[in-house]
Amino acid sequence: MSPTRSERRCATALLALLVCIAWEVARPAAQAEHQSPQHWIKRGVILSPGFAGPQSSKLVSSPSVIRLSNGRLRMYFWAADGVRPWHGTHVILAAEADPANPFVWHLVSDQPMLGPDPSGNVRNRGVGFPFVLPRKDGPWLMYYGTWGTWAQTEALSNRTGLAASDDGGLTWRVVRETVLPLGAPGSYDAGLTGSVDVLRESAGRYLMWYTAGERYVRFGARNRGIVHVGAAQSSDGINWTKALSPAIAARLESVDPYEAVVSKPYVLKINGVYHMWFCVYAMAPGAKPSAAGPEYRGEQDQDRSKWERITQAERGYHIEYARSVDGVNWQRQADQPVMSLTPGGFDSRNQSYPAVIDMGSQLWMFYVGDEFGSTGIGLATLDKSELH
Repeated sequence: MSPTRSERRCATALLALLVCIAWEVARPAAQAEHQSPQHWIKRGVILSPGFAGPQSSKLVSSPSVIRLSNGRLRMYFWAADGVRPWHGTHVILAAEADPANPFVWHLVSDQPMLGPDPSGNVRNRGVGFPFVLPRKDGPWLMYYGTWGTWAQTEALSNRTGLAASDDGGLTWRVVRETVLPLGAPGSYDAGLTGSVDVLRESAGRYLMWYTAGERYVRFGARNRGIVHVGAAQSSDGINWTKALSPAIAARLESVDPYEAVVSKPYVLKINGVYHMWFCVYAMAPGAKPSAAGPEYRGEQDQDRSKWERITQAERGYHIEYARSVDGVNWQRQADQPVMSLTPGGFDSRNQSYPAVIDMGSQLWMFYVGDEFGSTGIGLATLDKSELH
């Protein structure tokens, strides 16, 4: 006899409790973040570069984590053998773990779930930023960001693509290379569309929040994208109607440091309330748009020290939180990172690309550390009762 829904809920709660007890015994040094209104507890690095061999030697990043019907966790993640998106090959891989021990992962396959397509200029450099949506009444869907040579110099070459799986997420076929066309000139996503989060509320109602690049602004020796969190709706998960304005807009020069980027949203709906975690990139204090400076990408390629001097002066990425009662109008807890940085740790300078899953009495956040995943993927937990 199969377990009832009530029995499954009890089992889930018991599992979360046992894992929590085990962590408290085995990892007494885990750090509680009491500076934030959300008391996330960092559990440590769970995936490091090189985990999947040479194809992941430089980067493991942007996790999308789902709970399978057998209770195991499956993580889809971006891996690369080059440090920057325009270096090396960029692929999406998958690994699984027992939630009783989320520090031990095993590859689903040595082969990428999805990789470059050299036949065109949209995905010829590879893929990243996976978001996987399991479905019982149709193929699983994977939304991903492309890296290609279609974009102009100094512009990020992200487009949002869509793949489908007919075997429970083990193999994938591209359905639509550009599932979110760029907006009209002057619109909030005229420059790029990238990572997404999709929430299926019913058979015919899908909600999407996505990284929406508006334009590029010069800051001395470099370009910086002006990026917002966009929103869209769909009846089938494939054809989307965008909102007329961003769900959350970057605050630009209205704050200091200048806020150029809000991006990579992840949304859960819990007890009728929508909860969003997203990335915020803050420039160096006092930074303002300026006249054109030296060519930015060439300097970066030829002299890494110049790139490091620029980024050291900036505050980098952190993760913030917003909530909504309708999924449209958001109350942002601005300037309140959900976790502090860890001096000397894998996230000593940056935290980004969160993926949050509901584990019963707890929420688990998988997130990326310094340099977009060059130091690995970490895990933090939050008692759901403290979600405020």
